[in-house]
Amino acid sequence: MEQHIVIVGGGYAGLNLVSSLQKQFTGQRGMRITLLDKETFHLRKVLLFQGAVEGTALKIPFSTYFDGTIEVIQGELSGVEQQQKRIGIKLPNGQTESLQYDRLILCLGSRVVSAAPEQGGHSLTDTDSSEMIRVQLERNVRDAQLAARVSERQRLLSVAVVGSGITGIETASVLACGLRRKAVAAGLDPTLISVTLIGSQARLLEAAPPHVSQRLEKELGELGVHILHGARAEAFRDGAVLLRDGASLPVGACVWTLGLRPNPLVQQLGLPLEGNGKLMVDERYHVKGCEHVYAIGDCAHVFDPLTGKADGMTCKEAIPQATRLAKIIKAELAGEKGPAHEAYMNLFCIGLGPEKGFIWIQKWGMNIVLTGKLGRQVRKLTWDMASLMSRKVVEHLQVEAGRK
Repeated sequence: MEQHIVIVGGGYAGLNLVSSLQKQFTGQRGMRITLLDKETFHLRKVLLFQGAVEGTALKIPFSTYFDGTIEVIQGELSGVEQQQKRIGIKLPNGQTESLQYDRLILCLGSRVVSAAPEQGGHSLTDTDSSEMIRVQLERNVRDAQLAARVSERQRLLSVAVVGSGITGIETASVLACGLRRKAVAAGLDPTLISVTLIGSQARLLEAAPPHVSQRLEKELGELGVHILHGARAEAFRDGAVLLRDGASLPVGACVWTLGLRPNPLVQQLGLPLEGNGKLMVDERYHVKGCEHVYAIGDCAHVFDPLTGKADGMTCKEAIPQATRLAKIIKAELAGEKGPAHEAYMNLFCIGLGPEKGFIWIQKWGMNIVLTGKLGRQVRKLTWDMASLMSRKVVEHLQVEAGRK
């Protein structure tokens, strides 16, 4: 059977879906897969914080993955015509074209929430902002070398990270470790380094039991990360973070990690949406009322049909969604029903700087915590699995790093 499957979005969900479809339909003739993305590369978005300390290759060309076996089109989705089974595409040169499909999968992902420009500081949203943060921190270290007063050196070597989700925790950890290394290299006292993680919640990792949160906070404390709970930062001005309660925190830099929101493009497609701005899908990822149109990942409101529990916006949930959807499509092409969605187990993997990690797993009524180097190895494995880091891809990144 001739089938043209079009996947829109080459983030974690889309990339893993392409791989899963290739495995499900290996050797099957007549299967054509097209990936549409506005870029020519997959961005390892969850690692943006690493670029804030040192240059890190985070863009992997799609050609590195597919070798021409998958058609890749650079362009943006401009519309979905369900009756005609056709999508509109806006090309980089501004021209438009249409593309027919038999099955369409929307993996439009999410966008990082930014602080308003007038709030100051840097929002960690993309590779450019990551580089700007790195440049700012290096400038602060140089200025600290010239500062006459200890209090000014301490301010310049202090950073506030606003937003205490996983990205905020990982950003604060890598900044604490990276700044300490830079201070030592510059002949500065590393004890002047201070990183404060500011969160509005009562504790970190609220999905976990309190004792797990306490364990995580202890690990962060050992890295030199101070945590400010139940606080809301309003702005970064005149060398200080201003809090809603009127207090201020003298720092040399402020990094905003404010979470994710569904790609706003979904609101322009005329497809059914949930109240949270995500596409409305059933337990097999069909967009409601849209034949042969599916959605997974951060842009879709995916839920467990038995418990009603909604999936979070993480790659650990996008990957099994992609694997399951490939099986669903294969089953439906054979006139059968594929597997329904199942919620992922409670699992959080957090990187704590270059040498440590923190893993929490809730299974069989137990809370399992892994820390230290083993935790770091598990965290790295999850990052690599999410971006399909084969030997070929790793070699490409090594070449790119060598060029820099």
